[in-house]
Amino acid sequence: MREGFKLEWFAFAFLGMTFYSVAGLLDKYLLSSYAYDSNAYIVCQVLASQLFTIPVFLIAGANFVYPQSLLALLFGSLQILPCYYYMKALKIEEISKVSALEYAYPLFVFIGSALLLGEVLEIKHCAGGLMILVGTLLISYNKNSSDKFDLYSNGFIDNGLISNPFVRFISNLSPAIRPFISYWVLTAAYYLSMKYLLISIDEWNLYVWSSLGSLVAVLPLIGIPSIRSEVKGFFTKSGFAVGALISEETFQFLGIIFSIFAYAVGSVSLVSSVGALQPIMTVLIIVGLGILTPKLANVIDEKTDWCSLKQKGISFLTVAIGIYCVS
Repeated sequence: MREGFKLEWFAFAFLGMTFYSVAGLLDKYLLSSYAYDSNAYIVCQVLASQLFTIPVFLIAGANFVYPQSLLALLFGSLQILPCYYYMKALKIEEISKVSALEYAYPLFVFIGSALLLGEVLEIKHCAGGLMILVGTLLISYNKNSSDKFDLYSNGFIDNGLISNPFVRFISNLSPAIRPFISYWVLTAAYYLSMKYLLISIDEWNLYVWSSLGSLVAVLPLIGIPSIRSEVKGFFTKSGFAVGALISEETFQFLGIIFSIFAYAVGSVSLVSSVGALQPIMTVLIIVGLGILTPKLANVIDEKTDWCSLKQKGISFLTVAIGIYCVS
């Protein structure tokens, strides 16, 4: 592979990761301040994203290629499911932790490649998978928080096991880890399929058909009166909220486009390894916001004390090294 070609995929992946970081922060802000139902917010997102899909369709076009266009439409609609789990986690956990949990999916890409494609498991791959798992557990650990994965109250364990050290550790994990189990599997399947589809269709076609698939998937949600009412209220109550949503979708659009181009010219695992930098980028942006606009940083509600930053730093580094090993 030519050196310039290597730098091209890395540049695309890094820019995509940066744009995703900003979009995630805006998601957290909007969910904390303006959107009370994460399902309604997803509908708002998809509707706002059409502001970018329509111009791309008019300028770049969207050629129908059978069956790849239908598959892109299908996978775009299925992406609503991991989006649902992501928003659910975002409402109950810090954005940097959610970003770190999000990027455990390369472990499932690795497992899927081994089981479905017959790739050989090397020692460094197994070690990397273990490090991703350890880093994910570390970032989810909330020893001093009341917001935990309460195994006892939810009936997962009986009273006789509550003194077990391993059970106590699991019970101290963030409840956000539960929705991410489904997220990891679905996202890994999506990115593996994306690489396959890009063999036959170009990046702009993939974006358009995937976006239309997402629109088709949320149409039934608009039929639910409570969701329809909140969506209508979101777009009519506050011009600032609408502006923030359009800004979020702008960064999301840029993140998607740069990521698609990165996956087109680079490997799935290598591009995903760059994405593991997103939680670090998120924390850096939040620290910067804390200096420039403390009020906005408080709304995002991210812990930036030394103890929290140390835990996050160790966890982020562990996950990043793990992803590098499996790449």
